[in-house]
Amino acid sequence: MAKKPKDGWTTQEIMDCYRRHLNEGRPVTLYNTFHGVPITYEADVAMIHHDFIGLIVHPYQTVCIKKERRTFIESKLLETLVRGYPVSIDYTNQVVLLKDLRVPKSISTDLYNSWVAPEKTIAVEISSDGQGDLKAPLAEIAVLDQNQIHVAMNVPQDVPYSRQDAVELAFRVAPKSDLVQVQGIVNSLAKIRNRELRRMEVVGTAAMGDEISILAYVAQREDQIMGALDKNYKKLRKGKKHG
Repeated sequence: MAKKPKDGWTTQEIMDCYRRHLNEGRPVTLYNTFHGVPITYEADVAMIHHDFIGLIVHPYQTVCIKKERRTFIESKLLETLVRGYPVSIDYTNQVVLLKDLRVPKSISTDLYNSWVAPEKTIAVEISSDGQGDLKAPLAEIAVLDQNQIHVAMNVPQDVPYSRQDAVELAFRVAPKSDLVQVQGIVNSLAKIRNRELRRMEVVGTAAMGDEISILAYVAQREDQIMGALDKNYKKLRKGKKHG
């Protein structure tokens, strides 16, 4: 992998890199998400043009690129991800043309871990010794490195908590399931655009039994989301050849 400052790659150098992939038959890897689940597959470089590249991609990647209107490309010849925007998408032959290939200054989406939203509303009870109790709907949940549980909720703007406050969360992943509890701290509080709400993310841990229940719930939602992705692809392929 070549060494260069993150923002030091010119468009020409990026295109030259993909030309090597084309000539040497090396695949690249594409990164997208679908409802919070990372969608990552290899793609073959099929064409290089002055303004865009053509890739043969996994069928599911076509759905994600259409939905997100972008994809991130990983090459073993570069040390960073490159963002590209679709010019056209052929759902029958799984060919995507990408333009405006640039190294992004930042990537706000987690491309490596699943952040799943509930299919039906899940109420989270938030409690703290110093700030009282509150109920809020679950927005997303993820289990990241070292089994750190991340729970995001939509809370009122005047929520009484601050960053680093210790809190305890309690909720049921299904109506008749046992209550699971997460002990943690408020990791972030961010205003939600155009809404009188804030997104509060708590990072914490749970007892082994509760952790297993949360992992099983995340896996179940991943399966459901992948099923929806498959249905989306079949619908797009049946409905039209080009996006």
